[in-house]
Amino acid sequence: MKKRVIIATVVAAFLLAAVIAAGLNAVFTVTIVHTEFEVYSQAGSAEATELKQKLDRYVGKSTTFLDLDKLRAEAAPYPCLCVTSVAKRYPSRVEVKVRERREAFACPSGNGYAILDEEGNFLYYKENNENRTGGENILLENFALTMPSGVAPATGEVFPEWLAIYGVLRELLVEPRANVISASLLSNPVSHSIVLQMREGIRIEIGESDLLPAEKMRAALTDERYGYLARPDEERVTGRITALSRDEEILVNYDFSRE
Repeated sequence: MKKRVIIATVVAAFLLAAVIAAGLNAVFTVTIVHTEFEVYSQAGSAEATELKQKLDRYVGKSTTFLDLDKLRAEAAPYPCLCVTSVAKRYPSRVEVKVRERREAFACPSGNGYAILDEEGNFLYYKENNENRTGGENILLENFALTMPSGVAPATGEVFPEWLAIYGVLRELLVEPRANVISASLLSNPVSHSIVLQMREGIRIEIGESDLLPAEKMRAALTDERYGYLARPDEERVTGRITALSRDEEILVNYDFSRE
């Protein structure tokens, strides 16, 4: 008799647990995957549409047991799409934010170019230096960068200094590709210099680029007497602006005669 009572109690407990689980599953079930996309190119828009379709397949899954890493992994086939956040909003909503990485740099590699974004992440290889939004990426010459196997930061001896320089270009020029054609690394046994070829023809040289690179770039652009932004149109066609440092003071000069 006792055995029957124990069995009946256990069965009742299991049935109760099943009913509770079914009830929770009915309440905590994904009914919407709300996705916010920040894209800049037609290719990015098309990729966002494909990714949205993949994410919508999680509707009907258990909110409680949903693995958010699986949602992040859905973006892996799209190197230019970056999942910036993903979160559960109980009981039935999942929110995902995705942005498109902006192509910015092209580094010669083999028969084509390694393409990097504005943060210095390697994205993929391309046969031609063509930006997803049109035009060309800024050509990086002589940087000898090491590319990772997937989407991750490229590495190089003077690359962090270039990224600091580029940060100032973004701040003051908004869209650096409209002004800058290329950036070349010039090295000697003592120091490095980075030379920017501007679209009008003038060059900007950041001397000893491993020392205060951002500050020198800012001075080269904004110096009231010799800076790039202070130059009239006819003086942007040729010549060179140089930015150097002496005893923590940044010196900017403009040489009209140099090509």
